[in-house]
Parts: sequence; C-alpha cells; structure tokens
Amino acid sequence: MYPAKSQFRPGERVHILLEAPDNCRGDTLVDIRVFHHHCLAEARTVSVKQMPAGAEGIDLGVFAPGGYRVVAHLESGSQSITLKSRSITLRSAFDVRAHWREAPRYGFLCDFQSAKSGGEIQRFFRKFHLNVVQFYDWMERHDALVPKTPEFTDPMGRRLSAEEILSRIEALREIGSAPLGYAAVYASLADYASAHPEEGLYDNQGVQYSLIDIFYLMDISEGSPWRNHILEEFARAIEFGFEGLHLDQYGYPKSARRSDGSALWLDDAYPSFIDACRRRLGDGVGLIFNAVSGYPVHSVGRSAQDAVYVEVWPPMVRYRHLSELVARIRAAVGGSKKVILAAYFQPLRETKDADPDAVARSTLLLSAVIFVSGGYHLLLGESGGILTEAYYPDYGPMVPALAEPLRAMYDILTADAELLSAADVIDVTWSFAGGINDQILVDGAPSAVEPEAGKIWLHVTTTPHGLVLHLVNLLWIMREEWNCLHTEPFRATPPLALTIEWNHPLEDVWVQRAEEAVWQKVKWSWQPHVRGRGIHLTVAPFDVWSMVFVPYQRRD
Repeated sequence: MYPAKSQFRPGERVHILLEAPDNCRGDTLVDIRVFHHHCLAEARTVSVKQMPAGAEGIDLGVFAPGGYRVVAHLESGSQSITLKSRSITLRSAFDVRAHWREAPRYGFLCDFQSAKSGGEIQRFFRKFHLNVVQFYDWMERHDALVPKTPEFTDPMGRRLSAEEILSRIEALREIGSAPLGYAAVYASLADYASAHPEEGLYDNQGVQYSLIDIFYLMDISEGSPWRNHILEEFARAIEFGFEGLHLDQYGYPKSARRSDGSALWLDDAYPSFIDACRRRLGDGVGLIFNAVSGYPVHSVGRSAQDAVYVEVWPPMVRYRHLSELVARIRAAVGGSKKVILAAYFQPLRETKDADPDAVARSTLLLSAVIFVSGGYHLLLGESGGILTEAYYPDYGPMVPALAEPLRAMYDILTADAELLSAADVIDVTWSFAGGINDQILVDGAPSAVEPEAGKIWLHVTTTPHGLVLHLVNLLWIMREEWNCLHTEPFRATPPLALTIEWNHPLEDVWVQRAEEAVWQKVKWSWQPHVRGRGIHLTVAPFDVWSMVFVPYQRRD
C-alpha cells in the first residue's frame, strides 16, 4: 500500500494504491483509518470487487495541510485468495503541502539510458514519498546544458538519451515529485575555458582552478560574463522541462583571483549568484544550493533558495557531527528553511559481500540520526538505489533487509514532519536531561544527550503539539563514525523506564517504534519525582529509534 502521489497539494483528493497478488480474486473488504499524528482523522470501509493484480486506487477524500499515516486492514471474502492469512494489515503515509520546500524528501535519478521503466521509478518514489528529485548529470555539457541531439555523450563518457530524460521528468510530475536539474554554478569544459580566459577563477600563481582536469572553474561574481552566460543556460534548462535546479559547487576554492588579479571571496559571491538565479528564473522555480561541508551556510542560508543543502565530508565523521550540523543550520536560518544532508554511505560500495543485516542496521542508524535532529537525508533514488559517493552513477543497490524498515522510517518522516523538522520544533535536550537536569530521567540503560557509542541517545524537543522524546539505540555500536559498516553484534534495547516532570493537563502518552511507524497508546502512572510527581512509563524494546509523544491537552 502506498499513496498515488509522493506529495499532495491542498485541495487535491488523496488516493491510496493497494497492490494485490496475481491470484487475488473476489471481494476484499478494506477497513481504512487515517491518523494525524495519534488522532483519528478519517475512517471508512470500502469493498474492492474483483481486486485486480497490480494497483487499485481508493479515494480517501480531501485533507487539510499536514502529515498523515494510513492503516488498512484487509479481509478477503473469497476462499481463492492466497496469502499467509486471509486477513492482513498494511501501513503507509502521505502529506498535503503547498510546496515541496515544506518537507523536502530529496531523491535522485542519474540513469538516462536504461531499460528501467518510468513505472518502476514512480512506484519506488511513491513508496518512500520522495517529492523532490535531483536529475544528476543530465546535461550534454556543464557550460551548455541542454542536449542538442536525441542521443549524446556527457563529459564523463556516458551515453544518454534526451528522450529518456524528458520521459522521467514527466513520470515524476505525474506523481507530484518536482524534477530539479543538476547545474554546476562555475564549471566549464576545457575548450570553453580556453576560449574565455577572462571568465576564469585562478589561484595566486595564475593557474585556473579545475576538477579532475575536466571541469574548469569560472567567475560567478557580479559583472562577470560567465554569470550572464550560465544564467541563460539555466533558463534554457527550465524551458527544457525542469521545475528547478540543484546548484552545485565543489567545495573549493574559498577565495580566488579573477583574471584581472583582483581577489574574490566565494562566500560573498554565492548568495549574490543564488539571488541572481531567482531574479532570472522567477519565484516559481525551485532552487537548492550545495553548501559543501557547511560552507558557506552563514551567507547562503538566507539567500533565495528553497532549502539548505549540505554535502557532508570529513572532518564531520561522527554521528554527533551530523546532529550538530543540522542544529547549527536551523539556528542560522531561524527555521525558515528545511535542512537536507547528503551523507553518502560509502561502505555499501567499499565492502564487498557485506552482511546485509549489518548494512541495513548501519544505514537505518545514519538516517535516524539525521531525522531525529530535524533534517532530511539525500540517500535514495532510481528504483531502489542508495548513494555511496558524490558521483551518483556509482550508487549501490538497496539490500532486501533494509527496504521495509527504511520505508517505515520514511513514513514517520512524512506523517510526523510537524514533530520533527517544523520551524517551531525547539531542541531543549541540554536543558531537560543529563548533568544537573532532571526534567527527564531514563533508567534501564546508559543514556546520553548526544550520540555516544554504547548508550541510548536521548533527544528532547518541544512543539506546539506536545513534548517529544527521541530514543536512539547506540548501545550495540563501538564506533561513532557514521560512514562505517557496524559489524558489532547487534542487540535491541532493554525496556526503558522514563520519568517526565509534568505540570500540564494530561490525558495520554504515545510511543512509536520506527519498526512499526504507528503511534501506540501506552500505560503510564504518576510516580514520585525530584519535585512533586512525574509521568512514569516504560518504553518497550526497540531496534533503532523510538519516539515518545506527550500531547498538550491545551497549550498553557
């Protein structure tokens, strides 16, 4: 079960697709419940007659903006249905947003000359709710983007098809995913650079900056002929069919010299260039700029882009570095833009014949840390690929053990964005827990207020909806590097006893394990606390990540 679109717009009717086995025949009763967070928003029972093989759409109606989870219970009235049981429960999620920038679940495409069908890609993007997509290295040249012939060779020697690119653009539009074309802001090929030396960027010895002796760096500052040239190329890319652009840089130089010898700081040039893109392309065009290693978030964070995107490289190597990076960016932009991290999972490429369970657990832990911190993770694309490095065509396949638990995690990301990444989600961890703080107490396993090996990471946020506690299982790992394959013996958490100081009206407490992606009401009681009484509850064992939600009965 999955939604007909990766994201719905306000006023659109929401359709959920059910896939049936080839030999599923006869009437099937489907009891559907739609939840906004823990609250029931819609309930209905429909009968799907002669349920066909493939996907059957069910109209759920129109929903207010926000995130929702769907639980469907299927009961077959036919003896001919062949399942493990004639009764099954399926789960998914969807969201309704005015624009993808409100919840940018970023994906990628890079295969534009393959037998892969648009339907395969659509199915994967719907299942994981990937609502904005980078078309990586789609162009014929970096300095002349739009292909001039139906078939062409890109600068890295790949044969590509303009027809396939356009076909994928249309396939994504059909399912509500915004296609963004990759566009390096300052890269030209050697022949262009040689013909236009006055447009280049140079070091203090007069040597033009380049990447792998193929791409030569150009001057994007105001008044440079290159800026005018590449802005027109960007406009042609939008005319070609893209809804926006992914603006790339290579992380260097931080400063350079123009052809006349004058010095240029790139942290001044980048925001000016992004704003020039907005003026040239218009407000309706999506823009994402790559602030490599966080540079220069301090200047581009408030520029006219739709999200803050960071490609993560050493020395940001530990889980806590990811959490700190997201927090730093959110603080810099005042929550006005969502944060996307491109944290490439290299072990999938470097480790041959790796234990698939270790691959799954390591990947889940990486994404969980980013999601808990309030960020989004560029990781998934194609029809089941995982990024392993900055050159996307070298992506790896998703191991079967990862597919369902990661999908459940993306359901949480979609349904509960208001509790994870909204601008009014406030991190209070270091004031509520650990050290001298006793508002929240954890018993049953060692815990810490930042990701530490051998401990439960406790992350606490306040929201207009209630108090949220995140518990992430790092008990079993011995290394804190996020870009490594954790082969340590795995162990789930033991039951965790929580005590929460609480002075507000209270009705219920809810817990959601990432493995299930559904809020469950839990038993709680008042117990003695350091000051007065506190809410006492037990969180059942979990593998990767659990959330505890204490809703406000009313906002005091």
